[in-house]
Amino acid sequence: MDFARETALKVLYKIDVEKAYSNIVLDEYLNNYRQKLNKKDINLISEIVYGTITWKLTIDTILQKYSKIKLKKMSNWVVNILRMGAYQIIFLDKIPKSAAVNESVNLTKKYAFKSVSFVNAILRKIEKKDYEELANIEETQERISKMYSMPEWLVEKLLKEYSVKEVENICKFSNEKPKITIRINLLKINKENFMKKLEELKIEYEETELENYLHIKNVKNIGELDIFKEGFFTIQDIGAGKIRTNTCTKKRRYSFRCL
Repeated sequence: MDFARETALKVLYKIDVEKAYSNIVLDEYLNNYRQKLNKKDINLISEIVYGTITWKLTIDTILQKYSKIKLKKMSNWVVNILRMGAYQIIFLDKIPKSAAVNESVNLTKKYAFKSVSFVNAILRKIEKKDYEELANIEETQERISKMYSMPEWLVEKLLKEYSVKEVENICKFSNEKPKITIRINLLKINKENFMKKLEELKIEYEETELENYLHIKNVKNIGELDIFKEGFFTIQDIGAGKIRTNTCTKKRRYSFRCL
């Protein structure tokens, strides 16, 4: 059995049953199992957990399409195995469907043995086209809700204030993974040397319109990085940087020193 997927299942189960905060539960499990997990495992666990939570409404819609049993009547183990299995099939292109199904079945054997055949049958029916077909829903509010995993009441509220296209964009962008923005501490290191350190750590980054700000991604436990502990950067939203830059520019007009 794949240990990373089993850990992801435990995280999802605890979040579901205890209504706990996803980031707290995920950090708890990653810290407890850190010696057993490599970077690839940690990335997969985080991807499955956050992805399954983000797309829960959409995934549940597709699962219910193939199941005569209502999701609320299934055990929490079965529901979460189905959800994470469906997420991998529909949204993760690098994971073969066979791997997603087989690992889900293995998890079911351990946590809900009587439902092995059921889980296997449901997941084998699911295809990426099930998501694509949601675009054919005629009713606008329902279509946007199910395509972008947004509650209908929220879509309804947004449609009263914005156009259909704008609401679709709002919902689409809300599901995208947020970028982490950092500010380089130029008192300790210059930008060129700092970017070299990121490359050595295999951390992906993008430059921004502000000189000492970068977007970084695919970073877990950012607070544990040596370059963070050594004070080479701080986590700071680029919006704050823009406000600070504009304020400094105005001050210079009146010969004030901008610290």
